[in-house]
Amino acid sequence: MDADAKKVDAPADQLPISPVQSVNVGDVSDEKLISKDVDPALAITGGQVIDFTPEEERSVLSKIDWHIMPLMCWIYAIQFADKISLNYASLMGIRTDTHLNANSQEYSWVSSIFYAGYILFEFPTTYLLRRLPIAKYTSANVIIWGVVLSCHAAVSNYGALMTVRFFLGVFEATVTPAFVIITSMWYKQNEQGRRMGYWLCCNGATLILMAVIGYGLSGVTGAAIASWRILFLLLGPITAATGAFCMWFMPDNASSAKFLNERERLIAVERIRGNFQGVGNRTWKWYQFREAFRDPRTYLYILYSLMMNIPNGGITTFGSLIVNSFGFNARLSLLLGAPSGIFDTGGKLFFTWMSDKLLDRSLPAFIAILFPMVGGIMMITIPTTAKAGLLIGYYMISVSGASWGLVMVMISNNTVGYTKKATVSGLQILAYGAGNWIGPQTFRSSEAPDYPSGKLMVAIMYGLSAVILLVIRYVNWRENRRRDQLQAESGTTEVTIEVERAKFMDLTDFEQPHFRYIL
Repeated sequence: MDADAKKVDAPADQLPISPVQSVNVGDVSDEKLISKDVDPALAITGGQVIDFTPEEERSVLSKIDWHIMPLMCWIYAIQFADKISLNYASLMGIRTDTHLNANSQEYSWVSSIFYAGYILFEFPTTYLLRRLPIAKYTSANVIIWGVVLSCHAAVSNYGALMTVRFFLGVFEATVTPAFVIITSMWYKQNEQGRRMGYWLCCNGATLILMAVIGYGLSGVTGAAIASWRILFLLLGPITAATGAFCMWFMPDNASSAKFLNERERLIAVERIRGNFQGVGNRTWKWYQFREAFRDPRTYLYILYSLMMNIPNGGITTFGSLIVNSFGFNARLSLLLGAPSGIFDTGGKLFFTWMSDKLLDRSLPAFIAILFPMVGGIMMITIPTTAKAGLLIGYYMISVSGASWGLVMVMISNNTVGYTKKATVSGLQILAYGAGNWIGPQTFRSSEAPDYPSGKLMVAIMYGLSAVILLVIRYVNWRENRRRDQLQAESGTTEVTIEVERAKFMDLTDFEQPHFRYIL
């Protein structure tokens, strides 16, 4: 790959606008088709452009939706239930039963340590996602985290709780970057927003369901074991069983999809050619890894994810306690968390739909992030006697997930080259983990039960996230305008067969001058 590395050493703003000459895509030999350096999509299509009718495409898309999307939605729902289970257990007695010091930050650290595992394993799992069959590897992680979650029921002290939370973070670190990649392997650019919205909005459905489950279990008295232990024993085996089913059912890419026939597999691959990427090359390309760190968008994604997830980490851990601070009792506080799921689901479905309709990511993401910013301001400024207003402010924070989801769609759309995409996605998830690690520490035990500093950080961090989205939009607009100008000057606006074949050569966005960034 050294030769490949040399051809992208120039910064993005100095790359010439011309057909990709250096990869010899105009004459695709059998040897080139099976090369490890190109995407398997090139071999699947035989180096040709496959023609198909709109009716055939609709049929294939329907099959993909009904076979892939329900399983992704279910897995994402249970991973979020597993992740926030500590929030509900906090009002079921886990802090008392594990002897956490109420006057210290021990409960905050129990939450934060989850993201220490997340951060530690993110780069190894990014590499393994690139090297191993993605569906099988993801399934194995789901099975293991289900086992780890079940072990939560056996803990009895601070050290044991810290240990299981750490390993839960390790094995849950795979699911989000894996799902971003899987979505980009099956869906066109103008379909990805809604599809990511579908599996992301399952967080909202989970919030509603977990509020009801938590409310019900909190009323259990006289049981042989504590209600919070029952919660973990319920969620853990369900998760492990889901992982086992996914291992058997989920194909690694279109070429191994048993629910498609040979013709449909070709169509499934061909229809994503416009993404400027294929179904996933397993060769790790170090020049793409380095290019990810030369792309200014990478640092903007990282900064956005860090800023946005600091308040998310605090709300995820302290949500029930915040509602409790509004003057509601512990059981009712669990139930009152349910409407936040409606805001979460509604925001993700609406803003991802808007994004695909407009083929615009940053504007809907910017509008969405304003809701939690306003919600944070409401929680700070509204008096404690106005409980309804405080609850509405709290619920508005849940719309933040729609903005973060659209940034992941943006990464999927605008980061081309499988290694580069995996790297940028992994870095963004690292920032997600860091933000969620920091977040619980902004809610100080010395400020309980009102937590004014934590609520203030909610408003500030979401406001800063909105500014970063505007910067990302400007960077993409400027680069698109530069490419348009250079292409017009060089007279290479025509999309040739070379350009079409290059889309399956596992080249980056820097290497494909006909590529345009979605705003």
